[in-house]
Amino acid sequence: MRILLIRLSSLGDIVLTQPVVQVLRNHYPQSSIEYLTKKPYRSIVEAFRDVDQIHNWENKKALLNKLKKHKYDLIIDLHRKFNSLVIKTCLRSKKTITYNKRHCYRWLITKKLIKTPNESTTNLYLKTLKKIELSYKNIKPKLKTFPFLDEDIDDLFKEKKIDRTANLIGIFPGALHRTKQYPVKSYCRFINSIPDEWNCQFLILGSENDKIQGLEIVENTDHKVINFCGILDLKKLVNFMNCLDVIISGDTGPMHIAAGLGLKQIVIFGATHPLLGFSPQNDKAVILKTDIKCQPCSLHGNSKCPRNHFRCMLEIKPDQIKQSLKNILRIT
Repeated sequence: MRILLIRLSSLGDIVLTQPVVQVLRNHYPQSSIEYLTKKPYRSIVEAFRDVDQIHNWENKKALLNKLKKHKYDLIIDLHRKFNSLVIKTCLRSKKTITYNKRHCYRWLITKKLIKTPNESTTNLYLKTLKKIELSYKNIKPKLKTFPFLDEDIDDLFKEKKIDRTANLIGIFPGALHRTKQYPVKSYCRFINSIPDEWNCQFLILGSENDKIQGLEIVENTDHKVINFCGILDLKKLVNFMNCLDVIISGDTGPMHIAAGLGLKQIVIFGATHPLLGFSPQNDKAVILKTDIKCQPCSLHGNSKCPRNHFRCMLEIKPDQIKQSLKNILRIT
């Protein structure tokens, strides 16, 4: 049996599809499971370990001609957008099933017309499998590291003089939309409030786009802080994160990576909200949110606060993050 899963983007959503792959592998151990995604996200699919072949969504005409020859028995569309519709139409598999993203339900939550929380996105992906009568338990996403990179990560720790005996705290200050970013000044106040006796070292992580935020944090904090933004590719980032004691982030892709690795984490929600179904699937996660009336104001965040007050983030004080970190580190 030959199966193709389609999820082109983005990072967090792709992590949340991992349980679908796991269920398919359990039910069809001898099948060929293939995954189609955009090239920047290929590495995260590799961290699933149960995918036989990964296809990059590029050179589209040539790729579609190639995939037609595979004659898939089953295509699972976990994206449900125009591009995935085109792919399904071109490939014409024996059977196709499509994820119900409940977009309208989420939109109604942002308009305050529905107060009942949406199901977790992971469960919604898994429900797609009911269309082919596959049974499953509620499974949380699980990622695996890349052992062949362990030596590179060790060298990086030595090069940057990272003290492995310290409590290593990774902070992702960035996000695609501004209203999902905790203010840099607040991160600085948080870091500066941490007593030396807690023995913490802070590592700022993110993409090339987050470098300026990382530099600003380094320049405005008293503790030893290292800016890793733009240094690590996705595979190395997975292994690097797995070496840290706590991850602090907003509602972003790295939040879901941390959850998939089962790491201790602090998640700060702003314009979005757990009501929408994107909470980290991780029992070790601490979620900080304000629950003000206008939250959530959007499905994915905005470039600025629609009401020009940004209370959803500003009312989460650095002391709250400090207390959460203290509890996680079990400092008395």
